Amino acid sequence: MNKQQDIIDAAERLFYLNGFHATSTDRICSEANVSTRTMYRYFPSREALTAAVLTARQERFFAALYAAEHPHAISQIFDAMSAWMLEYGNNGCLFLKAWGEYAGEDIALAEQAMAYRHSMRAYIARCVHKLHGEEKVALADAIWLLFEGALTSALILGAVNACEAAKAAALQLLHLSEQP
Repeated sequence: MNKQQDIIDAAERLFYLNGFHATSTDRICSEANVSTRTMYRYFPSREALTAAVLTARQERFFAALYAAEHPHAISQIFDAMSAWMLEYGNNGCLFLKAWGEYAGEDIALAEQAMAYRHSMRAYIARCVHKLHGEEKVALADAIWLLFEGALTSALILGAVNACEAAKAAALQLLHLSEQP
């Protein structure tokens, strides 16, 4: 790996576990095994580092999903989320944490955090459209709400149980939507 990626990875882990503001620059540098000067060479500000972390996390999650036209794209959303939580932890949503910490002070970061949610909703709408050949906004919204609900209920039910229940409900909705 390279130093820039090491910094992003360390910051992502620490931000997810401790929060954005509660994580010191020194701690990030220590975890990444770089000097503060090196970190600021790659990221001129904490905000730039935070933006890079959010971008990397979004790209990594979307890379785990099937193309929208894949017949199992909807079920893969929940499988990917379950695998993600098992690998990276089940400590809530990094994007919601970012929005919560930056909404009142950094509009660009708050908007970036919400952009993930809009991108996920749009992806689900494309999946539904590819399956049905038409736009079914209510169905796409219902599946998106199941995705969001699984993320939250995983804290109580566990990642696998929450994602499996949400996937089963989403597949049932898809099946019912095919009925005349």
